[in-house]
Amino acid sequence: MNKWVEKSIDLAKKSNYLDNLVKVYPIDVGVVVKASNDYKIVKDAFKKHDGSELLLELLKFKRFPVDDPYVGFFRKDKTAIKRNPQTVKRITDNLFKIGMGKIMSGIERQKSSSRQFGQLFRNYVKKLGYPVLSDPQKFLSSKVAFLDGGDQFLKNFAKKELGYKGEKGLDLILKVNDKFFIGETKFISAKGGTQDKSFREAMAFVKKSSKFSQHIAILDGIIWLNDKKKGNLYSKLLKLKPGQVALSALLLDDLIKSV
Repeated sequence: MNKWVEKSIDLAKKSNYLDNLVKVYPIDVGVVVKASNDYKIVKDAFKKHDGSELLLELLKFKRFPVDDPYVGFFRKDKTAIKRNPQTVKRITDNLFKIGMGKIMSGIERQKSSSRQFGQLFRNYVKKLGYPVLSDPQKFLSSKVAFLDGGDQFLKNFAKKELGYKGEKGLDLILKVNDKFFIGETKFISAKGGTQDKSFREAMAFVKKSSKFSQHIAILDGIIWLNDKKKGNLYSKLLKLKPGQVALSALLLDDLIKSV
């Protein structure tokens, strides 16, 4: 198995993955709209102030009361609730705060548009302890550094300096010694639709390379869990070759140190 895929799977299964991932993708969400249904078991858990039970019961509904990408992981692996107490507490503290009325409203609200995580990821990169440089020439002369800038700025630099032929913006340009990495980041919180499309795009990206740089995909969410269904996203990750890098954002520092 591809070592970065294996490390990411182990991280998601065996550690407080979501509690750590919030350092990369901090979430602040709210709820809207009105509801009228009676949810007896949910109300009981709410009255007991039992966060784990409340979360388990709310996962039975098609719509979760708040838009939170970490919920998709719990839907696929409910055992992760015990392993990630901080994430459970963050989610349920918010639910206790907004009250039962808005919890029921949130379950029945219309689906909102997906969040963009590129900027959250770039903010996280600045906390890793490596130089993050906006000057391209200083970046090129550095031993280890990230290039700072928006996705279009990074794309233009990659086209000019690294032989990048793609038209999509980039979330990451990293230099380690004499090696360059360009990357896309994706947080996959559910199956189907635009989420599957985002994953397919990341897989196509990581299987290519540019003249002077390696492509990497920084992926998080449910893709590291095996739902054992034919043709699932997880199975596609297992097919990556040893030199193709797809990994959790939490392993980015490990990647740098391995080069």
